[in-house]
Amino acid sequence: MNICSVFLREIRIKISEKDYLDFLKASNRYNLTIEEKILEIINYYVIIERKRMKLEKMKIRFKPLA
Repeated sequence: MNICSVFLREIRIKISEKDYLDFLKASNRYNLTIEEKILEIINYYVIIERKRMKLEKMKIRFKPLA
């Protein structure tokens, strides 16, 4: 039997009312809730960072000999 544990984290931020309403409008434009839009942004950022780290490792591994 394979059991997978899921750990959730809660993030709280303080933003102005205007920023909140602007972000809400942007989320609604894509038919997403604010939570879904934030999760989409975080997932995109994580993908970019993982690719960046992978490229850095490749540069180190294939560093030309001087």
